[in-house]
Amino acid sequence: MQPALRPAILLVDDDPILRSVLARRLSREGLEVVAVASGDSALASLERGWPALVIVDLMMPGMDGFELCRRIKRLADLPIVVLSAVDASEAKVRALERYAEDYITKPFDPEELVARVQRVLRRTAGAHPQLVINGEVEIDLALRRVTTPAGSQPLTPTEVRLLQVLIGSLDRTVPTETLLDRVWSQADGADPSYVWVTVRRLRRKLETDPDRPRWLLTDRGQGYRLSTVAGAAQG
Repeated sequence: MQPALRPAILLVDDDPILRSVLARRLSREGLEVVAVASGDSALASLERGWPALVIVDLMMPGMDGFELCRRIKRLADLPIVVLSAVDASEAKVRALERYAEDYITKPFDPEELVARVQRVLRRTAGAHPQLVINGEVEIDLALRRVTTPAGSQPLTPTEVRLLQVLIGSLDRTVPTETLLDRVWSQADGADPSYVWVTVRRLRRKLETDPDRPRWLLTDRGQGYRLSTVAGAAQG
Protein backbone atom coordinates (compact mmCIF):
# COMPACT_ATOMS: atom_id res chain seq x y z
CA MET A 1 0.00 0.00 0.00
CA GLN A 2 1.31 3.44 -0.93
CA PRO A 3 1.72 5.95 1.91
CA ALA A 4 -0.88 8.71 2.11
CA LEU A 5 0.10 11.88 0.32
CA ARG A 6 0.94 14.82 2.56
CA PRO A 7 -1.32 17.87 2.08
CA ALA A 8 0.48 20.30 -0.23
CA ILE A 9 0.76 23.99 0.60
CA LEU A 10 1.72 26.70 -1.90
CA LEU A 11 3.32 29.61 -0.01
CA VAL A 12 3.66 32.90 -1.92
CA ASP A 13 5.61 35.73 -0.25
CA ASP A 14 8.35 38.02 -1.54
CA ASP A 15 10.12 38.15 1.86
CA PRO A 16 12.80 35.41 1.66
CA ILE A 17 13.33 35.21 5.44
CA LEU A 18 9.65 34.89 6.28
CA ARG A 19 9.17 32.47 3.41
CA SER A 20 11.96 30.23 4.73
CA VAL A 21 10.73 30.37 8.34
CA LEU A 22 7.15 29.54 7.42
CA ALA A 23 8.14 26.77 5.01
CA ARG A 24 10.22 25.05 7.69
CA ARG A 25 7.51 25.43 10.31
CA LEU A 26 4.75 24.08 8.05
CA SER A 27 6.97 21.18 6.97
CA ARG A 28 7.37 20.14 10.60
CA GLU A 29 3.60 19.67 10.68
CA GLY A 30 3.87 17.04 7.94
CA LEU A 31 2.84 19.40 5.15
CA GLU A 32 4.42 19.43 1.70
CA VAL A 33 5.43 23.06 1.10
CA VAL A 34 6.24 24.75 -2.19
CA ALA A 35 7.50 28.27 -1.48
CA VAL A 36 7.72 30.90 -4.23
CA ALA A 37 8.44 34.64 -4.29
CA SER A 38 5.98 36.01 -6.84
CA GLY A 39 2.56 35.69 -8.38
CA ASP A 40 4.01 34.55 -11.69
CA SER A 41 5.96 31.76 -9.98
CA ALA A 42 2.82 30.74 -8.11
CA LEU A 43 0.80 30.43 -11.32
CA ALA A 44 3.63 28.42 -12.90
CA SER A 45 3.53 26.06 -9.91
CA LEU A 46 -0.24 25.63 -10.28
CA GLU A 47 0.31 24.52 -13.86
CA ARG A 48 2.21 21.52 -12.48
CA GLY A 49 -0.43 20.55 -9.92
CA TRP A 50 -2.83 21.90 -7.32
CA PRO A 51 -2.09 22.22 -3.62
CA ALA A 52 -4.56 21.64 -0.82
CA LEU A 53 -4.23 25.29 0.24
CA VAL A 54 -2.52 28.51 -0.89
CA ILE A 55 -0.98 31.13 1.42
CA VAL A 56 -0.73 34.51 -0.32
CA ASP A 57 0.94 37.75 0.73
CA LEU A 58 -1.21 40.66 -0.45
CA MET A 59 1.55 43.27 -0.74
CA MET A 60 3.95 41.94 -3.38
CA PRO A 61 5.70 43.84 -6.19
CA GLY A 62 4.53 43.14 -9.70
CA MET A 63 1.41 41.02 -9.44
CA ASP A 64 -0.08 41.79 -6.05
CA GLY A 65 -1.87 39.29 -3.86
CA PHE A 66 -5.35 40.44 -4.84
CA GLU A 67 -4.65 39.82 -8.52
CA LEU A 68 -3.02 36.47 -7.76
CA CYS A 69 -6.03 35.38 -5.70
CA ARG A 70 -8.35 36.41 -8.51
CA ARG A 71 -6.38 34.33 -11.02
CA ILE A 72 -6.21 31.34 -8.69
CA LYS A 73 -9.99 31.36 -8.22
CA ARG A 74 -10.44 31.48 -11.99
CA LEU A 75 -8.43 28.26 -12.21
CA ALA A 76 -9.89 26.39 -9.25
CA ASP A 77 -11.77 26.93 -6.01
CA LEU A 78 -8.68 26.39 -3.85
CA PRO A 79 -8.76 27.54 -0.22
CA ILE A 80 -6.61 30.64 0.35
CA VAL A 81 -5.13 32.12 3.52
CA VAL A 82 -4.09 35.77 3.07
CA LEU A 83 -1.09 37.42 4.73
CA SER A 84 -0.79 41.19 4.83
CA ALA A 85 0.89 44.04 6.66
CA VAL A 86 -2.27 46.06 5.96
CA ASP A 87 -4.64 45.97 8.93
CA ALA A 88 -7.32 48.12 7.32
CA SER A 89 -10.77 46.60 7.76
CA GLU A 90 -11.65 47.36 4.12
CA ALA A 91 -8.74 45.22 2.89
CA LYS A 92 -9.76 42.37 5.19
CA VAL A 93 -13.35 42.46 4.08
CA ARG A 94 -12.36 42.60 0.42
CA ALA A 95 -9.98 39.64 0.76
CA LEU A 96 -12.31 37.47 2.82
CA GLU A 97 -15.45 38.14 0.81
CA ARG A 98 -13.89 37.63 -2.58
CA TYR A 99 -11.14 35.11 -2.11
CA ALA A 100 -9.88 34.03 1.29
CA GLU A 101 -10.78 31.47 3.92
CA ASP A 102 -8.78 33.42 6.50
CA TYR A 103 -6.71 36.61 6.88
CA ILE A 104 -3.62 37.10 9.07
CA THR A 105 -2.07 40.51 9.71
CA LYS A 106 1.72 40.85 9.84
CA PRO A 107 3.61 40.60 12.09
CA PHE A 108 2.26 37.31 13.43
CA ASP A 109 3.41 34.27 15.35
CA PRO A 110 4.15 31.33 12.98
CA GLU A 111 2.26 29.13 15.45
CA GLU A 112 -0.86 31.16 14.75
CA LEU A 113 -0.46 30.60 11.02
CA VAL A 114 0.00 26.85 11.52
CA ALA A 115 -3.15 26.69 13.66
CA ARG A 116 -5.20 28.58 11.09
CA VAL A 117 -3.88 26.53 8.18
CA GLN A 118 -4.74 23.31 10.00
CA ARG A 119 -8.22 24.62 10.74
CA VAL A 120 -8.84 25.50 7.08
CA LEU A 121 -7.49 22.11 5.96
CA ARG A 122 -9.84 20.33 8.34
CA ARG A 123 -12.76 22.39 7.10
CA THR A 124 -11.99 21.68 3.44
CA ALA A 125 -10.93 18.05 3.86
CA GLY A 126 -14.20 16.87 2.32
CA ALA A 127 -13.27 18.21 -1.12
CA HIS A 128 -12.91 15.55 -3.80
CA PRO A 129 -10.15 16.36 -6.30
CA GLN A 130 -10.50 12.82 -7.72
CA LEU A 131 -13.60 10.84 -8.62
CA VAL A 132 -14.01 7.44 -10.24
CA ILE A 133 -17.44 6.66 -11.68
CA ASN A 134 -18.40 2.98 -11.99
CA GLY A 135 -14.79 2.01 -12.69
CA GLU A 136 -15.12 3.60 -16.15
CA VAL A 137 -14.55 7.33 -15.79
CA GLU A 138 -11.79 8.87 -13.66
CA ILE A 139 -11.93 12.62 -13.08
CA ASP A 140 -8.78 14.16 -11.61
CA LEU A 141 -9.36 17.84 -10.87
CA ALA A 142 -5.87 18.37 -9.45
CA LEU A 143 -4.23 17.21 -12.68
CA ARG A 144 -7.09 18.61 -14.79
CA ARG A 145 -7.63 15.34 -16.60
CA VAL A 146 -10.41 12.88 -17.37
CA THR A 147 -9.64 9.24 -18.20
CA THR A 148 -12.02 6.78 -19.86
CA PRO A 149 -11.44 3.43 -21.61
CA ALA A 150 -10.78 5.52 -24.74
CA GLY A 151 -7.85 7.31 -23.08
CA SER A 152 -7.04 10.52 -21.18
CA GLN A 153 -7.92 14.07 -22.15
CA PRO A 154 -7.09 17.40 -20.50
CA LEU A 155 -9.74 19.58 -18.88
CA THR A 156 -9.93 23.32 -19.40
CA PRO A 157 -10.17 25.63 -16.33
CA THR A 158 -13.86 26.26 -17.10
CA GLU A 159 -14.56 22.53 -17.37
CA VAL A 160 -12.78 21.96 -14.06
CA ARG A 161 -14.85 24.63 -12.31
CA LEU A 162 -18.07 23.16 -13.69
CA LEU A 163 -17.08 19.67 -12.55
CA GLN A 164 -16.16 20.99 -9.10
CA VAL A 165 -19.69 22.29 -8.64
CA LEU A 166 -21.30 19.12 -10.01
CA ILE A 167 -19.11 16.83 -7.88
CA GLY A 168 -20.02 18.90 -4.83
CA SER A 169 -23.66 17.94 -5.48
CA LEU A 170 -23.04 14.46 -6.81
CA ASP A 171 -26.22 12.66 -8.01
CA ARG A 172 -28.25 15.84 -7.42
CA THR A 173 -29.44 18.35 -9.98
CA VAL A 174 -27.61 21.69 -9.94
CA PRO A 175 -29.73 24.53 -11.37
CA THR A 176 -28.37 26.25 -14.45
CA GLU A 177 -28.45 29.59 -12.61
CA THR A 178 -26.22 28.17 -9.87
CA LEU A 179 -23.71 26.93 -12.42
CA LEU A 180 -23.65 30.32 -14.12
CA ASP A 181 -23.08 32.08 -10.81
CA ARG A 182 -20.31 29.77 -9.58
CA VAL A 183 -18.46 28.96 -12.81
CA TRP A 184 -18.59 32.24 -14.71
CA SER A 185 -17.94 35.66 -13.23
CA GLN A 186 -20.42 38.48 -13.68
CA ALA A 187 -17.91 40.21 -15.93
CA ASP A 188 -18.13 37.34 -18.41
CA GLY A 189 -21.65 38.34 -19.45
CA ALA A 190 -22.53 34.64 -19.41
CA ASP A 191 -25.93 33.25 -20.31
CA PRO A 192 -27.34 29.67 -20.20
CA SER A 193 -25.78 28.86 -23.57
CA TYR A 194 -22.36 28.97 -21.87
CA VAL A 195 -23.41 26.08 -19.64
CA TRP A 196 -24.85 24.08 -22.54
CA VAL A 197 -21.72 24.48 -24.66
CA THR A 198 -19.40 23.49 -21.78
CA VAL A 199 -21.55 20.48 -20.89
CA ARG A 200 -21.52 19.38 -24.53
CA ARG A 201 -17.73 19.66 -24.60
CA LEU A 202 -17.41 17.67 -21.38
CA ARG A 203 -19.66 14.93 -22.69
CA ARG A 204 -17.26 14.38 -25.58
CA LYS A 205 -14.59 13.67 -22.98
CA LEU A 206 -16.65 11.73 -20.42
CA GLU A 207 -19.16 9.75 -22.47
CA THR A 208 -18.83 6.84 -24.86
CA ASP A 209 -21.70 8.36 -26.87
CA PRO A 210 -22.10 12.10 -26.16
CA ASP A 211 -25.56 12.07 -27.75
CA ARG A 212 -26.72 9.39 -25.27
CA PRO A 213 -25.00 10.46 -22.03
CA ARG A 214 -24.87 8.08 -19.08
CA TRP A 215 -23.04 10.20 -16.49
CA LEU A 216 -23.42 13.92 -17.23
CA LEU A 217 -27.19 14.26 -17.41
CA THR A 218 -29.66 17.01 -18.24
CA ASP A 219 -32.78 17.50 -16.15
CA ARG A 220 -34.87 19.51 -18.57
CA GLY A 221 -35.99 22.86 -17.27
CA GLN A 222 -33.94 22.43 -14.10
CA GLY A 223 -30.22 21.97 -14.65
CA TYR A 224 -27.50 19.34 -14.84
CA ARG A 225 -26.44 16.36 -12.77
CA LEU A 226 -23.27 14.26 -12.53
CA SER A 227 -24.52 10.75 -11.81
CA THR A 228 -22.72 7.74 -10.34
CA VAL A 229 -25.47 5.46 -11.69
CA ALA A 230 -25.64 5.09 -15.47
CA GLY A 231 -28.76 6.71 -16.84
CA ALA A 232 -30.08 8.69 -19.74
CA ALA A 233 -30.58 12.43 -20.02
CA GLN A 234 -34.16 13.48 -19.53
CA GLY A 235 -35.68 15.00 -22.62
